[in-house]
Amino acid sequence: MSFKDIKGQNSAIGFLKNSSVNGRTSHAYIFLGPSGVGRKLTALNFAKFLNCHAPDDNRPCDECPSCRKVDSRNHPDIFLVSPEKAGASIGIDKIRAVIKNVGLKPYEARTKVYIIDDSSSMTQEAQNAFLKTLEEPPSDSVLIFISDKQGGLLPTIESRSQVVKFFPIDADTVKEILKNNYKLDDAKAQMLSRISAGSIDAALRYKDEKFFKKRSQVLDGITDGSLFDSDFEGLSKPDLRSYLDIMLTWYRDILVTKADPTLKSLLVNADRTRIIEEEALRMDFAFLDKAIKQVILTGQFLDQNINPKLAMSTLGACICTK
Repeated sequence: MSFKDIKGQNSAIGFLKNSSVNGRTSHAYIFLGPSGVGRKLTALNFAKFLNCHAPDDNRPCDECPSCRKVDSRNHPDIFLVSPEKAGASIGIDKIRAVIKNVGLKPYEARTKVYIIDDSSSMTQEAQNAFLKTLEEPPSDSVLIFISDKQGGLLPTIESRSQVVKFFPIDADTVKEILKNNYKLDDAKAQMLSRISAGSIDAALRYKDEKFFKKRSQVLDGITDGSLFDSDFEGLSKPDLRSYLDIMLTWYRDILVTKADPTLKSLLVNADRTRIIEEEALRMDFAFLDKAIKQVILTGQFLDQNINPKLAMSTLGACICTK
């Protein structure tokens, strides 16, 4: 994949290319934005751009030995550092290895590139270890910190790095990517493009049939009042979060329809338009506002390790009281 294959991030890509061509490449960047919008892919392509053998107008060419090695993750001067598994931290040992390598000359590249994925997961000790390198940066290396939240890194790192912002991809673009690249039918692509909040990764997490079956169970349970008959015992946090995501789309669809019944093209659950219209007539704005806020709050409770059964029970009490 090249820059042209990254959708919705023209501003970030244009800034990086222009900075490099004009000799203003920073020694450190923070690629800031939500996951699944092309941050890591942009970082890898920027590494290709910095080291491509082609003229400026054709970089990255995707054909020269340097580009091919980056694509195959086999370039000796391009490094990708990430947590061992989801939810894990990047510890001091990994970062010490990076810092030691930064002090060495490149094997073959013009510019060595170090991509720290999920950089906010670095321990404070690991982040502190970077400070001397950022204060005295080598001329032949670039550090790229990928982060999904402002303030996820120490202020001393943020102040010494160039922030490049990445934004959610618009829903229509997500839909086209799902249809063209992943061969989803129009209805599923429409639904996932709306529920994904502009993230391809989020859309792909939900593309299997298990999700659509779960969605039917949740929506049926909301409309017939049986959803909270279960105590949700044994469900994992990812399962509970997907329940909340589905519920959020449901109340959001009802709110959109109540505000303007002509906006059917914006509905996530377009296959249930008739029921959404009926619910929009029955529910008032105050209840919908309360329900949406409570679903969001329940997600925050789960992030804070509050008892999932208690969190869902509280949500049920709120939503089932109209």
